[in-house]
Amino acid sequence: MKRNFIYLAALTLLAVLLVVFTAQRGDSPQPSTEGDLLLPAIASRINAVDSVEIVTKGNRTVVRLHRVDDHWLVEEMHDYRADWPKLRSLLADLAQARVIETKTDNSSYYARLGVEDIAAEDAAGKLVKLGIGDQSTAVVVGKSAQGRTGQYARLQDQAGSVLLDREFNIPDQALDWVDRKIIDINSAEVAEVEVIHPDGQRVLVTRVSADQANFELAGIPEGREIKSNWVVNSLASTLSLLEMKSVRPAAGDIDWSTAVRMRLLTFSGMEIMAEFLKQDDDYLMRLSAAHPAAVVATNKAENAEAEESTDGNVEQQAMADVARAVDDINQRVSGWVYSIENYKFDAVVKKPEDLLKPLEDK
Repeated sequence: MKRNFIYLAALTLLAVLLVVFTAQRGDSPQPSTEGDLLLPAIASRINAVDSVEIVTKGNRTVVRLHRVDDHWLVEEMHDYRADWPKLRSLLADLAQARVIETKTDNSSYYARLGVEDIAAEDAAGKLVKLGIGDQSTAVVVGKSAQGRTGQYARLQDQAGSVLLDREFNIPDQALDWVDRKIIDINSAEVAEVEVIHPDGQRVLVTRVSADQANFELAGIPEGREIKSNWVVNSLASTLSLLEMKSVRPAAGDIDWSTAVRMRLLTFSGMEIMAEFLKQDDDYLMRLSAAHPAAVVATNKAENAEAEESTDGNVEQQAMADVARAVDDINQRVSGWVYSIENYKFDAVVKKPEDLLKPLEDK
């Protein structure tokens, strides 16, 4: 009896040592097998995800994104709207990611793959937390594989790491998760630009049709010439592909009384009003859009839907389209103050003398 007990104890000790040795080698069974989805539970509910958090080394939160109705907002940017295409791409990649190969579950080797604990000050990976209601799933996305396609990852609550069949775009700055586009008015659409300075000086450039290549500067003094057509024409492109450096709510203590004001008119009749102000080393802007005639046309077009199409109805519909475009712009920019690049600011705040050739020395 005693011999049997000793024999069983020896077998138990041997089994324990074998488990410990195997774990040290990092060869214990992995949580996923080759070809499996990384996040099968999330993949079937990806449209239900309502929060995303990105965390980097030292457990520092880069950004928190959350969904309100059909809009994604960035908490660190005053709940400004998120860059949905970028976020959608990340969510789709996480939902579709499959395991190419299982890797180590030995934490001593995590750093090689960049999947170590994100709390480490030298952690190479990024932690992505996906929330659905009060439930969450977190993935440490590590280094890209060398010499082959894929990126290493590890579920935060599991030991096993894997190589996935794709690479992920995960910016580590909050600004990179924001929809940075403020407005985009192509210069080809612009009929007129007027710049009004607080000291009363004005710049007005116009053209009568989109076929006219160059704008004309109004009020050129006798004996003076413009520096170049490019300098004058550049005023029309100041709202083209305009992006922000940062954003803040419009409510605040900013004094706009010394702002430079700009009025831009398009051939469709849309009017953009913008204000530009330098504050310390920051270049600020706020803007709005208007098209009073199109508001009336919208109502007329809606009432005429059941009637036969005529030239008048086509014109009304075109104006209604402009009214909707104006509404889209105002929904985007209303209530916000943007910080913009200084070169965009400088392109707007020109005075008449800045557009003219210097006087010759006598």
